[in-house]
Amino acid sequence: DGIPSEGAEMTVDTDDISFGEDNFRKIKYTFSEDVLRLPMIQTSLTFNVGKAPLPNMRMIERHYFRSKLIKSYDFSFGFCIPGSTNTWDAVYVLPPLNDALIDEMIQDPYETKSDTFYFINNELIM
Repeated sequence: DGIPSEGAEMTVDTDDISFGEDNFRKIKYTFSEDVLRLPMIQTSLTFNVGKAPLPNMRMIERHYFRSKLIKSYDFSFGFCIPGSTNTWDAVYVLPPLNDALIDEMIQDPYETKSDTFYFINNELIM
């Protein structure tokens, strides 16, 4: 399909969630110039559900360079069955970046970060 993939695997166990722990929500990235110029990228997310059902699961993901928001994504998973392992594939449409910003992102790769928020029934859980 010509869309590069970025693999991501995450485990969320609803029986033992620690609230407010940034180290589970934030990721630092290093991207090459060719990736920064792509119109879209594909990713796969795998997560496990504990003993409790997850009604109306939602994920909001925000990507930043330095403190500037580059793109925000909002995904709804719906109902997740207790004790299940789920794989979710997505194609992200990437915003066009100007040459000066791409150069800055390559020179300071650890200034590119994401922050992800997980909700169940509109309640922030992580």
